[in-house]
Amino acid sequence: MSEIEANYHEQFLLPPSIEDWIPRDHPVRFIREIVGQMDLKKLGFRLPQNEVGRPAYSPRLLLRVWLYGYWKKRLSSRKLEEACREDMGFIWLCGGHVPDHNTLWRFFKTNRKALRKVFKTTVRTALQMEMLDFTLQALDGTKIAGACSQHGRYDREHLEKRLSAMDQIITDLEKQIEKQNHRKSREKSSLPHELQNAQALRDRVRTAMEIIDADQTRHCHPTDPEARRMGGKPREFGYNAQAVVDQANGIVVAENVTSETTDHGQLAPMSREAVENTGCAPEVLVADAGYADAGQLAQVEEEGIEVLVALPNEKRNPKDWKYHRRHFKYDAANDVYICPVGREIPFRRIRVKNQRTRHTVRVYRGGVVCQGCLVRDQCTKDRHGRSIERAEGEDARERMRKRLEKPENQKKLRCRGQVVELFFARVKWLFGFRRWTMHGLPNVSTQWAMICTVWNLMQMYRVWKG
Repeated sequence: MSEIEANYHEQFLLPPSIEDWIPRDHPVRFIREIVGQMDLKKLGFRLPQNEVGRPAYSPRLLLRVWLYGYWKKRLSSRKLEEACREDMGFIWLCGGHVPDHNTLWRFFKTNRKALRKVFKTTVRTALQMEMLDFTLQALDGTKIAGACSQHGRYDREHLEKRLSAMDQIITDLEKQIEKQNHRKSREKSSLPHELQNAQALRDRVRTAMEIIDADQTRHCHPTDPEARRMGGKPREFGYNAQAVVDQANGIVVAENVTSETTDHGQLAPMSREAVENTGCAPEVLVADAGYADAGQLAQVEEEGIEVLVALPNEKRNPKDWKYHRRHFKYDAANDVYICPVGREIPFRRIRVKNQRTRHTVRVYRGGVVCQGCLVRDQCTKDRHGRSIERAEGEDARERMRKRLEKPENQKKLRCRGQVVELFFARVKWLFGFRRWTMHGLPNVSTQWAMICTVWNLMQMYRVWKG
């Protein structure tokens, strides 16, 4: 029986055509067509201008390599260089050229702003393809671990001990040098090697303490100072990635990365960016309780953006509790709260709730007013009486609470998990992106923009292929 075996000495009569290497519906062809229609100069890409030496690679070619690399889960420049030698899709895309990893990384580093603008181009392209219907958009964030090690972190207590120890070491070394100078003639000489290393280490510790003090945080990492310890278990250093996703075809219409550990201040900026990228506000934007900041709700109301945000207090206390905060009425004329039994709870002080953002709240406390109240034990266990905090824009939160009482709004709010959380799940589990591969907020922001760009291209590819 005859067998088919590879003939490694066979020579072609006619040279093969590059176009025949890849099927007509291959995603690499879609990448080529999309990038071919982009105005790279308008997006801000740095075009080669060298007149001597070896010709530079085209920015359009390098952009295609990076986009297809993220499509194929190759996130490093070395992996991309390897793929340009071995993977047929990359070989076809590069036309047989093999850009090295240094060239690819320099292109990424010098064009970070332009790469983030490519994401907005995909949003506008999806809009032209009528893949956005603006019926419902969902906002959420996810914590992604940083590329730095989780063991080399700094905290204030540890740094203070190290700084005290280094001061003692330097003092001892200076005493030893002083004794030696008494024996030898005084002559100009360089600082001893031991003292140089000790002072350099002390300066490094002091720099880390300055970062902790400036950012109002307890922890700092020496290799990635902008990363923060995020919530959850384990509490790893990382960044908070934000996204707004349209319900119709799962297109990401806005993205951002922040080092903030919470989502409190992201509602207004993200909703504003979504409107800016698409040129149109959605019928409703839904978000979870992490975005229920009173000031942010007031801002989006002023900008005319329709939002539905879950309120966290509703989960903590039962709605039928007679002394729930919602049953305390605010009297704006007298600046007091009226409790369910008719007593006035006066204003006491202004408290800084977040040292880093300087977010403040007005504190109203019963104190003497609560003394002698027959229902005090049912209302509060605090010995100073019932306390209520009122943030700026609290009226917007009250209006949101009334809107959430409607069943149709509750139904819209439940759609959030099927839209934006599904996007995060696919990025982490199917896409395999669970850790940043770069250090620093600018690089991480560009990487997240690339992730969202390629995600949008994947959704558009399904339409293009059909």
